[in-house]
Amino acid sequence: MKSKHPESSRMKILLLCHKMPYPLHDGGAYSSYYTSLGLASQNMNVKVLAINTPKNWIDTNRIPDDFVKKTKFEFSKVDTRFKPLHAFLNLFGERSYFVERFFSKTFNTDLIRILKKENYDIVHLEHIYLSLYIDTIRKHSKASIVLRPQNVENQVWKRVLKNNIQPVKKVYLKVATKRLEKFEMEVSKKVDGIIAISPGDAETFKIYAPKTPLIEVPAGFDFNSLSLYDFNKQFTNFPIFYHLGSMDWYPNIQGVRWFVKEVLPVIKTDCPEFVFRLAGKKMPRWIDKLQSKNLAIDGEPKDALKYHEDKAVMIVPLLSGGGLRVKIIEGMALGKTIISTSIGAEGIPYTDQQNILIADDAETFADQIKRCMGSKEFCRNIGKHAQKLAIEKYDYQKTTKKMISFYKSLS
Repeated sequence: MKSKHPESSRMKILLLCHKMPYPLHDGGAYSSYYTSLGLASQNMNVKVLAINTPKNWIDTNRIPDDFVKKTKFEFSKVDTRFKPLHAFLNLFGERSYFVERFFSKTFNTDLIRILKKENYDIVHLEHIYLSLYIDTIRKHSKASIVLRPQNVENQVWKRVLKNNIQPVKKVYLKVATKRLEKFEMEVSKKVDGIIAISPGDAETFKIYAPKTPLIEVPAGFDFNSLSLYDFNKQFTNFPIFYHLGSMDWYPNIQGVRWFVKEVLPVIKTDCPEFVFRLAGKKMPRWIDKLQSKNLAIDGEPKDALKYHEDKAVMIVPLLSGGGLRVKIIEGMALGKTIISTSIGAEGIPYTDQQNILIADDAETFADQIKRCMGSKEFCRNIGKHAQKLAIEKYDYQKTTKKMISFYKSLS
């Protein structure tokens, strides 16, 4: 199809985000933030409407003025907190409770107002849950609707279900996950295009909606933001091992629990001096209670980039999840040695032992950690190749141009 938009024109793009795009403390925020800025940097007319929840409330004063100006940023307050009574009553409905929590009359009203005010070429949904608003968009706009799922959500929960979960909770999650899969399959056919974040996700959505145009575009990273970053500082007090991630996301909780319970005891036997530093928002109380000479709890850092700076080895012990782990992309961009499970590194065209270290059981994880402890040059070499991969594959200017080309093919 020939595009109606020549290269010099300014497409009008409305981005709907299921969470606030700042601060950059998780993959969802990274995706929304750099997608928005990338489009603005390519002379697109960008507008962002995000969900701000009471549980994870973000003061808008924390959002950079430059971002607000370039994206004409707005947010709606939506209460997505888990409510036991609502969850129970949802069993008698048809839609998954995972999805249902994200529908809001307030957000819907704000969306209608914005759509009536401007004629958009593209409405970009930054998460599958925002597909709840497809009917509203169709009613009030002629824009093409593009879905950019952060992962295949039902696959994430199917992996969670394979692990030890309380019986009653497991029964409920099975129902919610089955409904979630049905929802993802249905909305994939309703949108005008899909931007998959990883090769695996692309293959799944091709099966769900074979007639829907689809392209794979990974999350991007702004390497210009590292102009003041000291890449050599990580080797000053080498080696510092750490994990940085949102601890209100179940796969992170699950992975950290496994690492602390299964991997840490193996390492301490041979390396009693080993210290694992754990940081992130919403740190559970049970983790705080485990703090010891081998486990340091740092909580949520004020400046994530500064927190990374003096640390050389990033631990990513994910046992579930999906899509693309943006935190690994960030770690690669920062030249870190990353030890991850194969699930954690899914979607990344890595080479084990060259630009990342893969470990899928406690003994292998411990061996990789001991290997890093024994050689600064080994870690320096892994980090150098990791950064090279990140620059080649994940520069946000390159990913943005690919996305824009896809937009234009739809309009």
